[in-house]
Amino acid sequence: MAVFDLQGKGTNFISEILAGITTFITMSYLLVVCPAMLDGNGVAGTTIYIALCITCCVGCLAMGLWARQPFVLGPSVGLTAFFGATLLTDLHYTYHQALAMVFFGGVIYLLLALTGLGGKLFSALSGGMKNGISAGLGLYIAMIGLRNSGFLSGGEGGSWKIAELSHYDMQFFTIMVMFGGLICIAVFKRVGLPLPPLLGLIASGLLYYGGGIWLGLLDRKSLFPKLGGINTGFGKWYGEAFLKNVTDGALTLFKNMTLDVRGILVIVVGIMVCALFNTTESVGVVYAIAKNNGQLDDGGNFGGLKTTLASNSSATIIGSLIGAPMVSVAPESAAGICAQGKSGLTSVTTGILFLLAAFFVPVATIIPSAVTACVMVYIGATMLGSVKDVDFSDLGESIPAIVTMILIPFTSSIIDGIALGVVLHIVINLLLVKVKAIKPIEVIVAVFFGLYYFMV
Repeated sequence: MAVFDLQGKGTNFISEILAGITTFITMSYLLVVCPAMLDGNGVAGTTIYIALCITCCVGCLAMGLWARQPFVLGPSVGLTAFFGATLLTDLHYTYHQALAMVFFGGVIYLLLALTGLGGKLFSALSGGMKNGISAGLGLYIAMIGLRNSGFLSGGEGGSWKIAELSHYDMQFFTIMVMFGGLICIAVFKRVGLPLPPLLGLIASGLLYYGGGIWLGLLDRKSLFPKLGGINTGFGKWYGEAFLKNVTDGALTLFKNMTLDVRGILVIVVGIMVCALFNTTESVGVVYAIAKNNGQLDDGGNFGGLKTTLASNSSATIIGSLIGAPMVSVAPESAAGICAQGKSGLTSVTTGILFLLAAFFVPVATIIPSAVTACVMVYIGATMLGSVKDVDFSDLGESIPAIVTMILIPFTSSIIDGIALGVVLHIVINLLLVKVKAIKPIEVIVAVFFGLYYFMV
């Protein structure tokens, strides 16, 4: 295991494997959620599921063996929503044409990563914005956990609401499982037990299945899910998705393109936005997790950012070739890192589990999202400490940070939060005549974000 330098990183084989398992269990729900968001757009949900599993496996292996980082690549709810709502619905592209856009965006993203421009985007963010992203991501992760447990509902065009707790039912039970698991994590951490998040997952699972069966809310058969043998969807996946972004995507995309200013602008801006959205989301997640776990240098920079982003962009390119929408550095990576994952072996372990999951479609439903909710709330709470580092005496720093922190969880989009935060940082500092606080790359990013929101 010399390639992972386990001894030098102060870890060991067992800890890394357990951390990788923790990450996979925590994010397994995404293998159900993201394909369901795109099902019915000319490609079966099972096809998207298989494509995502293979893409995430390749991306995690690249992250572990090339970047040698414990970050994990996975499906992104925000990027999947962008893929479905903007590329498929607003711009009326077919699924394969949208994949072609993702492919070209992935190539640009890879160039940004390898030339270091992706890192400069990271450096261009103000200190307040960086702290706002970290805190906002913490709120986002915690709210996902609260929603997955049933404690919060709404958010889709309406206000968030707390669940009705006056009567006992399955929802009440899952909420109690989440709080029970959260209390267990706190106790495990307080008494100094190793791997509190993983132990919390186990405790939460025992509460869910043991308590649910004892109370008659679950059937005993739920303990023995039917894996169905080797998945028979690979033939369908190959026919519907493999290299279709070239044959049915890029060829028809450019063939049907109108040769006027708007037609060309839509293609160019669409491709650039695919690249920038993927870059921005991953940079935000990497910074937030790295800051929370003391992985930044004295200048507030992350040393492994270039290869981390290159691994992500390579996975996005490969994914578009086999039928998967964009993947990004997953916020759920924090679960494995909190479970003492310190090397690329964590990511490699998760990647192998993604590959195994491709053969068994029901595998992602073995662990209910209510079981993993406690870990997500715990991780989110640990990331909120970044708020204290925001300079609230400087309006040019504090207002963009606060807006970013609020928008990320309430729009369920890391991208939208960062985009408006960047624009506000520029506008407010111009009004305060603090031009030196604005960096040129911020302006370039803001222009493309502005064109995107105006275009759609």
